[in-house]
Amino acid sequence: MAARAIGVPLEEHPSAAQDDRPSPELLREIAGLRVANATSRRRVVDPRGEAVVSMTTHGPRIRLVWVALESIARGERLPRRLVLFLDEAELAAPLPGPLRRLQRRGLEILPAKPGLRVHAKYWPHVAATASHELPLTVADDDMIYPRRWLRVLVEAHRARPELVHGFRVHEMQCSDGAVWPYHLWMPASGTSPSFAHFGTGVSGQILPPALLDRLRERGEAFLERAPRADDVWINATAVGMGIRTAQVEEQARNFPFVPATQATGLYQLNVAGRANDEQLAQSLEPADVARICADFAALKAAREG
Repeated sequence: MAARAIGVPLEEHPSAAQDDRPSPELLREIAGLRVANATSRRRVVDPRGEAVVSMTTHGPRIRLVWVALESIARGERLPRRLVLFLDEAELAAPLPGPLRRLQRRGLEILPAKPGLRVHAKYWPHVAATASHELPLTVADDDMIYPRRWLRVLVEAHRARPELVHGFRVHEMQCSDGAVWPYHLWMPASGTSPSFAHFGTGVSGQILPPALLDRLRERGEAFLERAPRADDVWINATAVGMGIRTAQVEEQARNFPFVPATQATGLYQLNVAGRANDEQLAQSLEPADVARICADFAALKAAREG
């Protein structure tokens, strides 16, 4: 049943970092997305859209990325552009049928040069434009996004365009002027902006044009400082230029995984293997840490009374 719903064989992966086994409800939802992919002629983009949406994928996930894309395409709000970046070598191979069908409805599938890794999610778009006018919404390839997803992010940006907004935000905690290790951070609560808020792309976040311009100015320094952690580089760049991050809802949201995607990915290396801490140390300047810790102290004082 699961294989029929998603269109590819599903295998047990005991080494998967997180549980991606689908519930019956999720299987029905994916089956509906599969029908839409096979039959719909509805455009996946809107020329009046207020944001660009981009993601990347690689390897075996190329067979599955249509699920995430199709979930965005059913949304209450559509993007101006919906872009999937693929490594040049992978783009040379024949595309799966579901991706070709999405292309006919307006999906752009564009090349990303080798070696960008997770930064291919946003960097080719950032690098292609000298001055950005639209915000960029970054999405992960292993999530099934709800219909409200892009609408909520766009409305948050419209209300407070000077911020980064995301569905899943961590609170960076400090003591003695130092940021704690990543695995000790807590989920953020509330929608107040803070330098101590760390947006994660897994549930999607929307980046303001000024941040996109700054990321472009910084070039590919992320290849040395945070080669496997796009969230680290984006957050460090935002803090460095005085941009705070806010959660779009009171509680952090974890959307369902696309089944059979968690056997690969960077969770084990970045989180369990503590690589995020090394990449944070290489990406944050002392002034950035001071900003983060000052805002964390303010958050803590507000909670305590």
